Amino acid sequence: MKKPQALIKESIFNFDELFFSTTNERGVILSGNDVFVRVSGYSKETMIGAPHSIIRHPDMPRAVFKLFWNMIQSGNPIAAYVKNLAADGTYYWVFAFAFPMEGGYLSIRVKPSSAFFDAAKIIYAKVLEFEKEAELSASLDLLNAEVLAAGFKSYTDFMIQAAFAELNALEGKKAEGHVAKVSGAAADISNLSRQSSEILKSCFEKIQGFQGSNQSFVKTMTDLSESFKKLKYISLNMTISAAKFHETGASLGVVAKEFSKTSEEIQGHLASLLDFVNIVSAGVEKSAVCAVGLDTQMMMVDFFVRESIAKMNVSEHAFEDMLENRQHFSKIFRKGTSVLSEEMASLETHLSNVVEKVMDVRKLTTGLEVIRQMGAVESSRENEIRQTFIHYLDEMKKFINLLQSATHLTHKEMQQMKLDCHAVTEAMRTLSGRVDAIFDQASAVNQVAG
Repeated sequence: MKKPQALIKESIFNFDELFFSTTNERGVILSGNDVFVRVSGYSKETMIGAPHSIIRHPDMPRAVFKLFWNMIQSGNPIAAYVKNLAADGTYYWVFAFAFPMEGGYLSIRVKPSSAFFDAAKIIYAKVLEFEKEAELSASLDLLNAEVLAAGFKSYTDFMIQAAFAELNALEGKKAEGHVAKVSGAAADISNLSRQSSEILKSCFEKIQGFQGSNQSFVKTMTDLSESFKKLKYISLNMTISAAKFHETGASLGVVAKEFSKTSEEIQGHLASLLDFVNIVSAGVEKSAVCAVGLDTQMMMVDFFVRESIAKMNVSEHAFEDMLENRQHFSKIFRKGTSVLSEEMASLETHLSNVVEKVMDVRKLTTGLEVIRQMGAVESSRENEIRQTFIHYLDEMKKFINLLQSATHLTHKEMQQMKLDCHAVTEAMRTLSGRVDAIFDQASAVNQVAG
């Protein structure tokens, strides 16, 4: 099929017009909704069986599609801004979210409008220009480098933030009246999907909060690490000073030794907790992708069933088309809720282990205070000794206070994270069959109409 000449003219569609397509593993189009057919400009007969590349616009960097296929072929969903080419040469930008499904892929597209869209177009222009002379691998490296330079930790981080921003932007368009109002059965379906989206957004915010707690945890560990370095010199100097007082200072030498020994034990416990940082980061990233993906699917299902209901009286194939795609949406959504539940269960287990270790550190910290108090008693026996050791004991107190404060805060944050994990898991249990419930409502409408 010959591709049209690209024009500097946009193929218009509205913010409330979501569209999707399914393809096999080779990218051949299997199905799509009416908006996809209309905006692309091809007839449905032409689209079905054609490669998805027929809508690829020459302004799109090859690196974006390489990244897209690398991720989705490894079984992971991915989202990206994409400029497409319609049959008449016009263009249309979308934010596309693609999900692996049995035997192929499902792609959902929305009209972009967030600030991330502008950032993506700037990055794409740089990469496209670079590709005129560079190999694809080098172009992919540049794409990732530009994303990092824009202030994101990775492309996945950019993808998550952009997806959430675009979904929120769509909600904003609804509030501004850019989205057509619905009534009757369609309104009931939209209410159900809106409730689901609100639950999913709440879950996403909890998951993003995990990353904030994780960053707080890293800062706490960094501060403690610096304090431990300082403490080693205090213990060493205290031991040296105690030796100068011979037998009179012997007991203070023991205090310094015990304080150092217990501190090293605490440091060992805290060091083992740092593995938790990487676990949380990986889990949060995967969970956030799941949450925004589920929200995207919910919005698409809402639009698709309402689109199907609207044409049931004029098209004998409307109901069959809806049922044909129902299984794809249902399976992908259930899988997403299952993956998110598993991530929460895993994170909750790790959190329980962290809480136990933090409790051990708090017990050892109490032991440190007992040792410090022994030092205070021993040093008070003679004025010269007290004047020599008062600084060391004050520094020990500051360190103990820091430990107590840090472990209290960490314990509190970890307990809250456990509660949030449980809340997200319960939400997934509630939402697991929600897509089927929406399709069931649409089927009931068809039965009444029939």
